[in-house]
Order: sequence, then C-alpha cells, then structure tokens
Amino acid sequence: MRWWMTRRVERQATRMHEVMERLDVDGAALARVHQGQVYADARARCLTCGTSDRCLRWLDNRPLSSEAPEFCPNLRLFEEFRNTKGSD
Repeated sequence: MRWWMTRRVERQATRMHEVMERLDVDGAALARVHQGQVYADARARCLTCGTSDRCLRWLDNRPLSSEAPEFCPNLRLFEEFRNTKGSD
C-alpha cells in the first residue's frame, strides 16, 4: 500500500474520535449504552460512511465545539451525548 493510502485509511479510522472530540461528545457515556453496542454501531457507520471526504475536510477546517455537520450519519447520536447539552 502506498504511503498516502496508508495515511488516508489511518485518518478514516480515527475520524469518529476526532469528530466526537470536536463536538464535545461524552464518549464514556456513549460507550456504556447497551453494553457498548450503540458505540460499535456508530463506529461501523463512520467506517463505511459515504461522506468521508467531506468529514475529513470538515475536521481540517472547523473550530473546536463547532456545529455538528449535517452530512454525518451519527449526527443525532452525537448531539444526544454532547457535554454542552447538560444533564437531563
């Protein structure tokens, strides 16, 4: 595999964590839901997402705690677990 492909695959594998961090998502709370299955499903959606190029550009160009990207298949889930939302 060429170096640029390796870097791209690596970046795609870490992008969900980067998006969660950027949006201030409570990853620990998300990981506890249904014994981690909700997190695993979100990870699978991220890895197979058809908008990965848009996502990577968004990560490269958006400030911390910005609005969640509308194209993200995990948008509603991430919004539900944002730390800035407060406790229910």
